[in-house]
Amino acid sequence: MAIVACPECNGQVSSAAAACPHCGRPMAPGAALAPGAVLARGIGPEETLWEGSPSIKSLTLAITSTALFAMVLTTAMVLSYRPALRFIAGISDGLAKTVADDEPGLRLAAVLCVVFVVGARLVKLAWRMIALRSQHYRLSNQRLLLEGGVLSKSITEIDLRSVDEILFNQPPLERLLGLGDIVVVSSEPGGRGNRERVRLVGVVDPRDVREKIRTAAYQVTGNQVFMRAT
Repeated sequence: MAIVACPECNGQVSSAAAACPHCGRPMAPGAALAPGAVLARGIGPEETLWEGSPSIKSLTLAITSTALFAMVLTTAMVLSYRPALRFIAGISDGLAKTVADDEPGLRLAAVLCVVFVVGARLVKLAWRMIALRSQHYRLSNQRLLLEGGVLSKSITEIDLRSVDEILFNQPPLERLLGLGDIVVVSSEPGGRGNRERVRLVGVVDPRDVREKIRTAAYQVTGNQVFMRAT
């Protein structure tokens, strides 16, 4: 014997019952749950409410600072190269001869130094972009899924029935770009007091997404108050 959902009122009914005790609808013997259905009154098959990924625009500050760093370092090297050689040559006749003989090599070394430093900064920025774009968020009427990872994948799942708080953060720059971060705080099932925090970063139209999460969590708990007022 199993517990199934009544097709009429979605109430919980024994598969051996001849009729639904909630609405009286006749039940077919051995009725089974439809795929994806939830054994809770008022919740039907799982449906996707929202999907998204972090926006690259959330790295605007990092991209701008990297570009400025490359420009400043290159300009400083160009402007200081000749004065630095003259200073070194003025220390002694031996250094002056070394500078004169190895000037092409010194120039190449200076260029390679700039390329290496700027390149390392660019590689770090590119990795952050790849890692950011590898993240994917999906909100359904039952759960919130966060998928991420570049070389390996990881999935974090939050049951909406366990949601305690939904925090919202939007610094000035992200506010101008229409982005923001959402933090979902949930309690571990079983009432053991452990809490989990997951962060959705670089979310486009974050206020609307936050309201979607809050509404879905409110509905899945049977329209009960499940979090502090925010």
